[in-house]
Amino acid sequence: MEREVLKTIKYFSFFDYPPSFEEIYAFLEKKAKKKKVKETLESLERQKKIKKQKDLNNLIRYMLHLKHKNTVGEYNIKRLQVESRDLRILRYNQKYFFSQEKLQNWRLKLYLRLLSFFPQIKLVAFSGSLAMMNVDKDDDIDLFIITEKNRLFTGRFIAIILAKILSIHRSYNNRSKLNVKDYTNKVCLNLFFDESDLTVPDFKNNEYVAHEILQMKPVIDKDGVYQKFLAANSWVFKIFPNAKETLSKKDKLLRIKRKKSVNTCCLIRNTFFDKIEASLKVFQLYLINRHRTTEIITNTQLWFHPDDFYNKIKRVMKYKEE
Repeated sequence: MEREVLKTIKYFSFFDYPPSFEEIYAFLEKKAKKKKVKETLESLERQKKIKKQKDLNNLIRYMLHLKHKNTVGEYNIKRLQVESRDLRILRYNQKYFFSQEKLQNWRLKLYLRLLSFFPQIKLVAFSGSLAMMNVDKDDDIDLFIITEKNRLFTGRFIAIILAKILSIHRSYNNRSKLNVKDYTNKVCLNLFFDESDLTVPDFKNNEYVAHEILQMKPVIDKDGVYQKFLAANSWVFKIFPNAKETLSKKDKLLRIKRKKSVNTCCLIRNTFFDKIEASLKVFQLYLINRHRTTEIITNTQLWFHPDDFYNKIKRVMKYKEE
Protein backbone atom coordinates (compact mmCIF):
# COMPACT_ATOMS: atom_id res chain seq x y z
CA MET A 1 0.00 0.00 0.00
CA GLU A 2 2.86 2.40 0.76
CA ARG A 3 4.13 2.09 -2.79
CA GLU A 4 0.73 2.97 -4.25
CA VAL A 5 0.23 5.94 -1.94
CA LEU A 6 3.70 7.33 -2.68
CA LYS A 7 3.12 6.85 -6.39
CA THR A 8 -0.12 8.82 -6.19
CA ILE A 9 1.45 11.73 -4.31
CA LYS A 10 4.42 11.61 -6.70
CA TYR A 11 2.08 12.02 -9.66
CA PHE A 12 0.51 15.14 -8.17
CA SER A 13 3.95 16.53 -7.33
CA PHE A 14 4.68 16.77 -11.05
CA PHE A 15 2.05 19.53 -11.15
CA ASP A 16 3.25 21.13 -7.89
CA TYR A 17 -0.03 20.10 -6.34
CA PRO A 18 -0.35 18.80 -2.75
CA PRO A 19 -3.31 16.38 -2.75
CA SER A 20 -5.85 16.03 0.02
CA PHE A 21 -6.72 12.69 1.61
CA GLU A 22 -9.83 12.33 -0.58
CA GLU A 23 -7.76 12.94 -3.73
CA ILE A 24 -5.12 10.41 -2.70
CA TYR A 25 -7.84 7.88 -1.96
CA ALA A 26 -9.65 8.52 -5.25
CA PHE A 27 -6.53 8.19 -7.39
CA LEU A 28 -4.97 5.11 -5.86
CA GLU A 29 -4.48 2.41 -8.47
CA LYS A 30 -5.70 -0.15 -5.97
CA LYS A 31 -9.03 -0.84 -4.31
CA ALA A 32 -8.70 0.04 -0.65
CA LYS A 33 -10.58 1.06 2.45
CA LYS A 34 -10.18 4.61 3.71
CA LYS A 35 -9.03 3.38 7.11
CA LYS A 36 -6.14 1.50 5.50
CA VAL A 37 -5.14 4.53 3.44
CA LYS A 38 -5.14 6.75 6.55
CA GLU A 39 -2.96 4.25 8.40
CA THR A 40 -0.56 4.15 5.46
CA LEU A 41 -0.30 7.93 5.34
CA GLU A 42 0.46 8.01 9.06
CA SER A 43 3.16 5.38 8.60
CA LEU A 44 4.76 7.28 5.71
CA GLU A 45 4.72 10.43 7.78
CA ARG A 46 6.48 8.69 10.67
CA GLN A 47 9.11 7.47 8.21
CA LYS A 48 9.55 11.07 7.02
CA LYS A 49 8.70 10.11 3.46
CA ILE A 50 5.77 12.53 3.35
CA LYS A 51 4.61 15.51 5.38
CA LYS A 52 1.23 17.13 5.85
CA GLN A 53 0.13 20.71 6.26
CA LYS A 54 -3.14 22.63 6.27
CA ASP A 55 -4.05 24.91 3.39
CA LEU A 56 -5.87 28.23 3.69
CA ASN A 57 -9.20 26.37 3.82
CA ASN A 58 -7.95 24.35 6.79
CA LEU A 59 -7.82 21.19 4.67
CA ILE A 60 -4.90 18.82 5.25
CA ARG A 61 -2.72 18.27 2.21
CA TYR A 62 0.16 15.86 1.72
CA MET A 63 3.57 16.47 0.16
CA LEU A 64 6.63 14.38 -0.51
CA HIS A 65 9.32 14.85 2.11
CA LEU A 66 12.30 16.51 0.46
CA LYS A 67 14.81 14.41 2.38
CA HIS A 68 13.36 11.20 0.96
CA LYS A 69 15.47 10.07 -2.01
CA ASN A 70 13.92 9.58 -5.44
CA THR A 71 10.63 11.19 -4.45
CA VAL A 72 10.82 13.96 -7.01
CA GLY A 73 12.24 14.13 -10.49
CA GLU A 74 15.08 16.38 -11.59
CA TYR A 75 12.50 18.69 -13.12
CA ASN A 76 11.46 20.04 -9.70
CA ILE A 77 14.23 19.14 -7.26
CA LYS A 78 16.09 22.49 -7.34
CA ARG A 79 12.95 24.54 -6.88
CA LEU A 80 11.63 22.31 -4.11
CA GLN A 81 14.93 22.52 -2.24
CA VAL A 82 14.51 26.30 -2.21
CA GLU A 83 10.96 25.80 -0.92
CA SER A 84 11.98 23.29 1.75
CA ARG A 85 10.57 25.44 4.57
CA ASP A 86 7.24 24.88 3.09
CA LEU A 87 6.71 27.61 0.79
CA ARG A 88 5.10 24.80 -1.21
CA ILE A 89 1.82 25.10 0.67
CA LEU A 90 2.02 28.89 0.39
CA ARG A 91 2.52 28.48 -3.32
CA TYR A 92 -0.55 26.26 -3.51
CA ASN A 93 -2.57 28.82 -1.53
CA GLN A 94 -1.47 31.51 -3.94
CA LYS A 95 -2.55 29.37 -6.90
CA TYR A 96 -5.90 28.85 -5.23
CA PHE A 97 -6.38 32.63 -5.06
CA PHE A 98 -5.39 32.99 -8.73
CA SER A 99 -7.93 30.28 -9.61
CA GLN A 100 -10.68 32.12 -7.73
CA GLU A 101 -9.82 35.32 -9.57
CA LYS A 102 -10.07 33.58 -12.93
CA LEU A 103 -13.44 32.06 -12.05
CA GLN A 104 -14.76 35.51 -11.12
CA ASN A 105 -13.53 37.14 -14.32
CA TRP A 106 -16.60 38.82 -15.82
CA ARG A 107 -15.59 37.94 -19.39
CA LEU A 108 -15.33 34.24 -18.57
CA LYS A 109 -18.63 34.24 -16.67
CA LEU A 110 -20.39 36.02 -19.54
CA TYR A 111 -18.79 33.65 -22.05
CA LEU A 112 -20.07 30.59 -20.22
CA ARG A 113 -23.51 32.12 -19.79
CA LEU A 114 -23.77 32.84 -23.52
CA LEU A 115 -22.57 29.36 -24.47
CA SER A 116 -25.30 27.84 -22.32
CA PHE A 117 -28.01 29.36 -24.55
CA PHE A 118 -26.87 27.52 -27.68
CA PRO A 119 -28.50 24.09 -28.18
CA GLN A 120 -25.39 22.95 -30.06
CA ILE A 121 -23.39 23.13 -26.82
CA LYS A 122 -24.25 20.25 -24.49
CA LEU A 123 -21.42 20.37 -21.97
CA VAL A 124 -18.58 22.72 -21.03
CA ALA A 125 -16.12 21.68 -18.34
CA PHE A 126 -12.96 23.12 -16.86
CA SER A 127 -10.04 20.77 -17.32
CA GLY A 128 -6.36 20.94 -16.49
CA SER A 129 -5.05 23.17 -13.69
CA LEU A 130 -8.16 25.30 -13.15
CA ALA A 131 -10.24 22.18 -12.51
CA MET A 132 -7.90 21.57 -9.57
CA MET A 133 -7.80 25.25 -8.51
CA ASN A 134 -4.07 25.16 -9.16
CA VAL A 135 -3.31 27.83 -11.79
CA ASP A 136 -0.63 30.49 -11.97
CA LYS A 137 -1.57 34.10 -12.60
CA ASP A 138 -0.49 33.97 -16.25
CA ASP A 139 -2.15 30.64 -17.10
CA ASP A 140 -4.87 30.22 -19.66
CA ILE A 141 -8.12 28.31 -19.03
CA ASP A 142 -8.58 24.84 -20.55
CA LEU A 143 -12.12 23.96 -21.60
CA PHE A 144 -13.60 20.64 -22.68
CA ILE A 145 -16.73 20.92 -24.82
CA ILE A 146 -19.28 18.31 -25.89
CA THR A 147 -21.57 19.32 -28.73
CA GLU A 148 -24.96 18.15 -29.92
CA LYS A 149 -24.95 15.18 -32.29
CA ASN A 150 -23.68 16.15 -35.76
CA ARG A 151 -22.85 19.68 -34.56
CA LEU A 152 -19.16 19.29 -33.71
CA PHE A 153 -17.87 21.99 -36.04
CA THR A 154 -20.85 24.27 -35.47
CA GLY A 155 -20.29 24.07 -31.73
CA ARG A 156 -16.58 24.77 -32.14
CA PHE A 157 -17.33 27.74 -34.41
CA ILE A 158 -19.74 29.21 -31.82
CA ALA A 159 -17.23 28.69 -29.01
CA ILE A 160 -14.40 30.37 -30.92
CA ILE A 161 -16.45 33.31 -32.23
CA LEU A 162 -17.88 34.16 -28.81
CA ALA A 163 -14.40 33.93 -27.27
CA LYS A 164 -13.00 36.26 -29.93
CA ILE A 165 -15.82 38.76 -29.44
CA LEU A 166 -15.06 38.84 -25.71
CA SER A 167 -11.29 38.96 -26.40
CA ILE A 168 -10.60 35.80 -24.42
CA HIS A 169 -9.69 33.36 -27.20
CA ARG A 170 -6.22 31.89 -27.05
CA SER A 171 -4.85 31.78 -30.56
CA TYR A 172 -2.89 28.70 -31.59
CA ASN A 173 -0.17 31.05 -32.76
CA ASN A 174 0.46 32.13 -29.15
CA ARG A 175 1.70 28.84 -27.71
CA SER A 176 5.24 30.09 -27.15
CA LYS A 177 6.32 30.72 -23.56
CA LEU A 178 7.71 34.01 -24.80
CA ASN A 179 4.14 35.22 -25.28
CA VAL A 180 2.75 34.26 -21.86
CA LYS A 181 0.93 37.56 -21.40
CA ASP A 182 -0.85 36.98 -24.70
CA TYR A 183 -2.93 34.17 -23.19
CA THR A 184 -3.40 35.16 -19.56
CA ASN A 185 -7.07 34.42 -18.71
CA LYS A 186 -7.70 33.33 -22.31
CA VAL A 187 -9.75 30.19 -22.96
CA CYS A 188 -7.92 27.32 -24.59
CA LEU A 189 -10.45 25.39 -26.67
CA ASN A 190 -8.43 22.24 -27.09
CA LEU A 191 -10.90 19.36 -26.84
CA PHE A 192 -14.28 18.84 -28.52
CA PHE A 193 -16.48 15.72 -28.56
CA ASP A 194 -19.71 15.05 -30.46
CA GLU A 195 -22.28 13.55 -28.06
CA SER A 196 -22.69 10.59 -30.43
CA ASP A 197 -19.12 9.48 -29.70
CA LEU A 198 -18.18 10.06 -26.06
CA THR A 199 -15.66 7.24 -25.75
CA VAL A 200 -12.00 8.19 -25.49
CA PRO A 201 -9.92 6.23 -28.08
CA ASP A 202 -8.22 3.11 -26.76
CA PHE A 203 -4.71 4.47 -27.33
CA LYS A 204 -5.57 7.35 -24.96
CA ASN A 205 -6.61 5.04 -22.14
CA ASN A 206 -3.88 5.88 -19.63
CA GLU A 207 -3.45 7.33 -16.15
CA TYR A 208 -3.04 10.93 -17.32
CA VAL A 209 -6.26 10.98 -19.38
CA ALA A 210 -8.11 9.15 -16.59
CA HIS A 211 -6.98 11.88 -14.18
CA GLU A 212 -8.20 14.57 -16.56
CA ILE A 213 -11.61 12.92 -16.97
CA LEU A 214 -12.18 12.47 -13.25
CA GLN A 215 -10.81 15.88 -12.27
CA MET A 216 -12.74 17.98 -14.78
CA LYS A 217 -15.43 20.29 -13.41
CA PRO A 218 -18.59 20.68 -15.54
CA VAL A 219 -20.02 24.20 -15.66
CA ILE A 220 -22.62 23.64 -18.38
CA ASP A 221 -24.36 20.27 -18.38
CA LYS A 222 -27.46 19.53 -20.45
CA ASP A 223 -29.50 16.34 -20.53
CA GLY A 224 -27.12 14.49 -18.23
CA VAL A 225 -24.32 14.48 -20.81
CA TYR A 226 -21.60 14.50 -18.15
CA GLN A 227 -22.89 11.25 -16.63
CA LYS A 228 -23.16 9.75 -20.12
CA PHE A 229 -19.54 10.74 -20.74
CA LEU A 230 -18.42 9.00 -17.54
CA ALA A 231 -20.47 5.91 -18.42
CA ALA A 232 -18.88 5.78 -21.87
CA ASN A 233 -15.44 5.87 -20.25
CA SER A 234 -15.91 3.42 -17.42
CA TRP A 235 -12.35 2.20 -18.06
CA VAL A 236 -11.16 5.04 -15.78
CA PHE A 237 -12.60 3.17 -12.80
CA LYS A 238 -10.48 0.14 -13.65
CA ILE A 239 -7.40 2.34 -13.27
CA PHE A 240 -8.76 4.20 -10.23
CA PRO A 241 -11.29 1.86 -8.56
CA ASN A 242 -11.93 4.17 -5.59
CA ALA A 243 -12.82 7.20 -7.70
CA LYS A 244 -16.47 6.31 -8.30
CA GLU A 245 -17.16 6.68 -4.59
CA THR A 246 -15.86 10.27 -4.55
CA LEU A 247 -17.51 11.59 -7.71
CA SER A 248 -20.77 12.51 -5.96
CA LYS A 249 -18.80 14.87 -3.72
CA LYS A 250 -17.28 16.89 -6.56
CA ASP A 251 -17.38 20.67 -6.17
CA LYS A 252 -19.76 22.56 -8.42
CA LEU A 253 -17.96 25.71 -9.47
CA LEU A 254 -20.32 27.63 -11.76
CA ARG A 255 -22.79 24.94 -12.74
CA ILE A 256 -25.29 26.10 -15.38
CA LYS A 257 -28.04 23.65 -16.31
CA ARG A 258 -30.52 24.04 -19.12
CA LYS A 259 -33.17 21.66 -20.36
CA LYS A 260 -33.21 20.64 -23.99
CA SER A 261 -35.40 22.96 -26.03
CA VAL A 262 -38.31 21.53 -27.97
CA ASN A 263 -38.57 22.46 -31.63
CA THR A 264 -41.72 21.54 -33.55
CA CYS A 265 -39.98 22.22 -36.88
CA CYS A 266 -37.24 19.72 -36.11
CA LEU A 267 -36.88 18.30 -39.65
CA ILE A 268 -36.59 21.73 -41.30
CA ARG A 269 -34.25 22.92 -38.57
CA ASN A 270 -31.99 19.88 -38.88
CA THR A 271 -31.80 20.09 -42.67
CA PHE A 272 -30.82 23.76 -42.49
CA PHE A 273 -28.20 23.25 -39.77
CA ASP A 274 -26.81 20.12 -41.46
CA LYS A 275 -25.82 22.31 -44.39
CA ILE A 276 -24.25 24.88 -42.07
CA GLU A 277 -22.36 22.12 -40.25
CA ALA A 278 -21.01 20.74 -43.54
CA SER A 279 -19.80 24.17 -44.64
CA LEU A 280 -18.19 24.95 -41.28
CA LYS A 281 -16.49 21.56 -41.30
CA VAL A 282 -14.87 22.18 -44.69
CA PHE A 283 -13.80 25.69 -43.66
CA GLN A 284 -12.34 24.66 -40.30
CA LEU A 285 -10.56 21.58 -41.62
CA TYR A 286 -8.86 23.80 -44.18
CA LEU A 287 -7.59 26.12 -41.44
CA ILE A 288 -6.65 23.25 -39.11
CA ASN A 289 -4.68 21.37 -41.76
CA ARG A 290 -2.62 24.46 -42.55
CA HIS A 291 -0.94 24.23 -39.13
CA ARG A 292 -1.58 20.60 -38.25
CA THR A 293 1.04 18.72 -36.23
CA THR A 294 0.01 15.97 -33.78
CA GLU A 295 -3.65 16.95 -33.41
CA ILE A 296 -6.28 14.20 -33.58
CA ILE A 297 -9.07 15.13 -36.00
CA THR A 298 -12.07 12.86 -36.66
CA ASN A 299 -15.71 13.43 -37.58
CA THR A 300 -16.72 13.24 -33.92
CA GLN A 301 -13.67 14.27 -31.86
CA LEU A 302 -11.11 17.07 -32.00
CA TRP A 303 -7.96 16.85 -29.85
CA PHE A 304 -5.71 19.91 -29.98
CA HIS A 305 -2.93 18.68 -27.70
CA PRO A 306 0.49 19.06 -29.34
CA ASP A 307 2.25 17.86 -26.17
CA ASP A 308 1.82 14.31 -24.90
CA PHE A 309 1.77 14.87 -21.14
CA TYR A 310 1.53 11.19 -20.35
CA ASN A 311 4.90 10.46 -21.95
CA LYS A 312 6.35 13.59 -20.36
CA ILE A 313 5.26 12.49 -16.90
CA LYS A 314 6.69 9.01 -17.39
CA ARG A 315 9.97 10.43 -18.61
CA VAL A 316 10.52 13.23 -16.10
CA MET A 317 9.06 11.64 -12.99
CA LYS A 318 10.00 8.03 -13.88
CA TYR A 319 6.33 7.37 -13.26
CA LYS A 320 6.45 3.64 -13.90
CA GLU A 321 9.62 2.99 -11.92
CA GLU A 322 10.24 2.27 -8.27
